[in-house]
Amino acid sequence: MENLSPTKIGLKIPDNPDDIQSYIFRVLQELGKYITLTQELERKVKLILIELITNSIKHSTDPDALLQLTINHPKLTIEKIDIGLQIVFEGAEQIPFKEINKTLQVSFSENNSHDIKVTDHYKFKFLDSFKDDISINNFPEHFGFFIITVASDSFEYEHDPESKKNTFIVQVNL
Repeated sequence: MENLSPTKIGLKIPDNPDDIQSYIFRVLQELGKYITLTQELERKVKLILIELITNSIKHSTDPDALLQLTINHPKLTIEKIDIGLQIVFEGAEQIPFKEINKTLQVSFSENNSHDIKVTDHYKFKFLDSFKDDISINNFPEHFGFFIITVASDSFEYEHDPESKKNTFIVQVNL
């Protein structure tokens, strides 16, 4: 079943929360045509998809928001792509970043901080400082970026100020 060449699957993100479950079922069915979905991999992908789709429904007004899945063994890359405002942090540090390769602790709200590594003026990687302390099996499903960080092997965000394109890039080892 494992295909050796990259396979791309693009699916428009639903704009109605009631459609999330059927959408995820459809995505998993499509992935299952190309890769073996173990119970652990399926759980990780479900959690990632729930959070990316919820993020899109909650924060994007782009009717053409898209999930792009790329299977390129040994990795699955899931990208959420939409047009909209860039991520804004509470506090002084904002995009565009002045310093590259700097590790920061940023906050999206009073009780929601994350460690990130700045990789470009408009791009950063979420750091997984929580993976050693938290099992994904016991993690509540309403801490979006934390869930994606813990469920994935790599999680990045990029904003293109010219096109206003936001891209969330998640990689999972197969």
